Amino acid sequence: MDSKKFFTNIFIVFAFLMLFISLIFSEVNAKAPSSYYIKNSIKPTKLYVISLSKMTDAEKAMIVTLQGQVNNRSTSQIYTLSLGEPDYEIWLRDLKDNYSIEYELIEDPWEVLNKFKDYVDGYVIYSKNNKNDPSINNASSLAALKNSIIVEKSIEEKVKSKGITKLQGDCSNTDKYWAYDNLWNKGLNHSIIVQLSPTKAGPLRDYAIMTKSLIFYEDNPKDFSLRDKVFKAAKKDSICLGWGPDEYNNIKEASKYGVNTVPSDWTYNLTVLSSFPSLPITQNSHPKVIQENNVHYVTFIMSDGDNQQWNLGKNYASPKWYGSKDRGNFNMGWTITPSLYDLAPTVLKLYYKNAKFGINNDNFVVSPSGNGYMYPSKFDETALNIQIKKLNTYMKNTDQKYVSILDDWALDNVNLWDKYTKQPNIHGLFYLNFSKQNDYKGKIIWSNNKPIVSCRDLLWSKLEDNDQLVNKINSYVSSGYTDVNFTDAYTFVYVHAWSKTMSDVQYVVDQLSNNSKVRIVTPDEFMQHVMENVKH
Repeated sequence: MDSKKFFTNIFIVFAFLMLFISLIFSEVNAKAPSSYYIKNSIKPTKLYVISLSKMTDAEKAMIVTLQGQVNNRSTSQIYTLSLGEPDYEIWLRDLKDNYSIEYELIEDPWEVLNKFKDYVDGYVIYSKNNKNDPSINNASSLAALKNSIIVEKSIEEKVKSKGITKLQGDCSNTDKYWAYDNLWNKGLNHSIIVQLSPTKAGPLRDYAIMTKSLIFYEDNPKDFSLRDKVFKAAKKDSICLGWGPDEYNNIKEASKYGVNTVPSDWTYNLTVLSSFPSLPITQNSHPKVIQENNVHYVTFIMSDGDNQQWNLGKNYASPKWYGSKDRGNFNMGWTITPSLYDLAPTVLKLYYKNAKFGINNDNFVVSPSGNGYMYPSKFDETALNIQIKKLNTYMKNTDQKYVSILDDWALDNVNLWDKYTKQPNIHGLFYLNFSKQNDYKGKIIWSNNKPIVSCRDLLWSKLEDNDQLVNKINSYVSSGYTDVNFTDAYTFVYVHAWSKTMSDVQYVVDQLSNNSKVRIVTPDEFMQHVMENVKH
């Protein structure tokens, strides 16, 4: 073989080899989740289920920190129930019925401790001098690094009697800065942080322990001395699980440093629920859009889907909301947090599986303001660019096309929305203003030929009640707002979950049924009509 042919053959083989490697890597990257979250890598085969409702706060803290240490080391895991969060029983039954996970009920927390005590190396002490004593948070942060449980002084001797005798640290009488000042650079997670009131002994601590996350809190809403340190030190585009002492200023401050907040300070069992695979999922129905003119389009979107604890704890089965008998009688939009895709994929699957479809449909859109609650116009720019790319991947994986945005007088900032709309899986935005969600009265702007639709009306106690909303929509029709080529023919209604229910939406729909020119549509269909009809 001459040398020219030899080198040609070598080149061809090399080229095919590089192509093969490229395909392999592209496949891996396509399947790799663009996630914020640490998932438990060990799926349970059996759950030991115990109710927190009959425990003291000291026992709750002991059990959930034990849960955090055990669940990512064993296929036998701890699952907790709480009287105020009834839907966790539904998720438990679903795991048994559809994932073959056995479970056993245990009533005594000390029996659970005795069963799993060999999984921990010791305990960390905390005090309870007053309800806001921060030492419980400091102890939790230290225990995460020490493979320990946390123990309030009043039960220390009983814990020792169970054979857990090694004191790994004493956080009693420490101040709110202690964990950050002493542990932040000693192995704590910098991409997930937990903002949790010391008054909450049971929720969220299992996941904070498993992920080695700092737990911190400032009970004074005007004091940012600790929050500024933590938010600034966290990685760009990180996640803060939990909730602060107020809403606007806390979210504004977190946004400034590029931190997304996921309301979750009453969330339980993430160490169990996150262990199941996060797989792409599709919505039940994509109805064919029927073009009409001389009509007025209305879409209802339920608020507070960013609230992870509501989606996990009360929303699904409640007759007020997703469990309402009225669901399926009309087209309805639901905001839902992206965090469920990674932290509770079996739960997200149930929401999708039981969504109504047919004549009327349930339709899911991303909750404010993307991967977590933040104000895009105030969000660190570098972090925002990272966030939007992750959001685009999430929307592909969950078959969602639209994002609801909650911001502060930012609707006209087209350059900001261009960052979103240049992403292929983001087809448009539903804009809500913080001071009053419908401040922009239905104004529509355009970004990369995609619609940004502001909220026009509310279904919200003391702001816009049922009959007021009915009268407004009827007045739009009587005023001639039915030319679908113009923005006046479109009304996006935001339903306030805490003051209104699906029964209120049903009432409004029933009253509007007398108006032959009103069309109640899903958010997806609403946006398609805007896109195809409105002059822009």
